[in-house]
Amino acid sequence: MKTSNADTLTIVLLGIAHGTSHFYHLVIPPLYPWLMPAFDLNFAQAGFIMTAFYVVSTVGQATSGFLVDKFGARRSLNAGIAMLAIGSFLLACAQNYAMLIASGICYGLGNCVFHPADYSIINKGISEKNLAYAFSVHSIVGNIGWAIAPTIIVGLAITFSWRVSAIAAGVLGVAVLALMLTNRAAFLATDVIEKPKPLATQRAVTPEGGTFAFLGHSVIWFAFAFFFFTSAATGILQNFSPSVFTKTYGITLEVATAGLTAYLIGSCSGVVIGGFLAKRAKSSLSVVVATLTLSALSAILLSWQGLGFWSVMPLMFTIGFGVGAAGPSRDLLIRGSAMVRFGASAFGRIYGFVYCGMDLGGMLAPIIGGLLLDAGNYTLPLFFVGIFQFIAIFTVLQFKGKTKSA
Repeated sequence: MKTSNADTLTIVLLGIAHGTSHFYHLVIPPLYPWLMPAFDLNFAQAGFIMTAFYVVSTVGQATSGFLVDKFGARRSLNAGIAMLAIGSFLLACAQNYAMLIASGICYGLGNCVFHPADYSIINKGISEKNLAYAFSVHSIVGNIGWAIAPTIIVGLAITFSWRVSAIAAGVLGVAVLALMLTNRAAFLATDVIEKPKPLATQRAVTPEGGTFAFLGHSVIWFAFAFFFFTSAATGILQNFSPSVFTKTYGITLEVATAGLTAYLIGSCSGVVIGGFLAKRAKSSLSVVVATLTLSALSAILLSWQGLGFWSVMPLMFTIGFGVGAAGPSRDLLIRGSAMVRFGASAFGRIYGFVYCGMDLGGMLAPIIGGLLLDAGNYTLPLFFVGIFQFIAIFTVLQFKGKTKSA
């Protein structure tokens, strides 16, 4: 049995890895002001670099889930970190548009392994009593990666050049990979590849043969849909909220950007509280429904504009808080659904598939938000954020009675 100290080391290392993966989500977009004139790109061409990222990540995430189950989460995680570093160095030496696309593809290949590998390690390598904290730290550090990336990347680009920013991102990947390899003993317990078998602690379950048997269960598809709609809502805010606020509330770009920062701070704060709620609440399902309802209502209230410009930051904080607080309980629900039917041997493929919904939502959010803004509808994106979150609540309600912890 692992000690609490061993759990702590594994949780910290996974948090660092997850934060690193989120950091790379926001390496290329902040560099658009430098990449576009350097390579004579328009906005559509620049945006397609990230489209390539998410297309590859979406497809690769489902595939990587099976690779995690077959070859082990630790090896898959290290390979992903290596690909992120390679993508950064490729970006740094890019001489044409094709090389920029290639760097986006490398980022997508690296990104696709993280959720299947991370959650497989958490579920196999962390003791039951520390699972809620593990999920919470995992989400918190991921959000921190998002929050710090633009400041570091833009700061280096302004001070030196965009190529130096890309090189620094590559060095970060090498450093994190070295950290993982140095502490590989923390993950050795998860290197054992289990064969599917009934768990003694579960009620008897009729074997449902086949590698893809999990796709025959509606709860897996509802989990996929949950991640799609929550990610689409988040993507709209991350991509367009500053532009929306300058038009709808008449505030400066600096203040509007501070609203997005408030969302990220709220999300981090929510994950901290959500970890304690997941640990102590009798029903993970109730926590997810309550916190996402708070977030959805805040988004719709923000789209109404009736409270004035002063409401932007507190309401954005509340939206982020609700999303963040739902995270740890959401992860426990997914785990319960996997355990009750397939056991630990299927964690990789299940997490890989359902998290494809997150990448797909992130890929489509810029299209949805962009079309609305191009049509002059600056309040509808915020309204859609709330609607998407209410749809996500509907999907998670379908988990009732179908997991160990609902």
